[in-house]
Amino acid sequence: MERVYETIREVTDTYIVPYETELKTAWIGLAFVVFGVLTSGLLKASYGRHHSKNTIFPSINGKFGWMFQEIFSPIVVWLYYQAYKEPGPLVSKGSILLTLWLMHYTNRAVYSVIISPGMTSTRIDTVLMASLFNIVTPAWCAHDLAKATSPLKLTPQTLLGLPIFFLGMSINISSDAHLRTIRRRKGKTGEYVLPEWGLFKSIVSPNYLGEVIEWTGFAIVLGRLSGWVFVLWTVCNLAPRARSHLEWYKERFGERVGNRSGIIPGVY
Repeated sequence: MERVYETIREVTDTYIVPYETELKTAWIGLAFVVFGVLTSGLLKASYGRHHSKNTIFPSINGKFGWMFQEIFSPIVVWLYYQAYKEPGPLVSKGSILLTLWLMHYTNRAVYSVIISPGMTSTRIDTVLMASLFNIVTPAWCAHDLAKATSPLKLTPQTLLGLPIFFLGMSINISSDAHLRTIRRRKGKTGEYVLPEWGLFKSIVSPNYLGEVIEWTGFAIVLGRLSGWVFVLWTVCNLAPRARSHLEWYKERFGERVGNRSGIIPGVY
């Protein structure tokens, strides 16, 4: 594996590090562009209930597409962390945050896909765009994680960030579990169901809210720009999708949706 790590360092130090300011600025700007395009409705990520076919990009199996695009994140984080890891204690801030990252993506990219009762087809363009995100931002974060070699101390950052991370994770996982239960029910009856459990009573996408909260806690503990850019991209991708979910629910269930919001109760 050392040869792989050497290649990663060579490519990164030769083609990325000399232009890191310009590349980071472009990546942050692209997040806002994505938010604007998705919010305008000009483009929607074509998977799940919003899947649509076209003649340019073929559709593929939903489970395969999701696992393919998401598995890049834990792999890239691990490789970059190992490639740039600096000497330090086994249990450091970087290693703890790396473990949290791998926990999240083991659930997201593997476990949740395996136990899912089914996933709607997705288009290859959606998979490729998601794969790009799951390579660039994780590599940036891992580069910083590898340098966070100090022991994890009970500072205001960790005392605030870690509970926020686990709160978000619990919201994300429990909401996804409820949606899987609904999908199993739909598989038997053929009918869509309006979720009426927990935060679903206030917003239509508490799983997305949980993910934003989760990565906000992560960014607080990490204390580097890369963590906050990860939060930015998460918001710019999921907030417009939550609005699309809300519109979809209103079209299907009408007044039963009530005063629900998309991702932030009473706000958005």
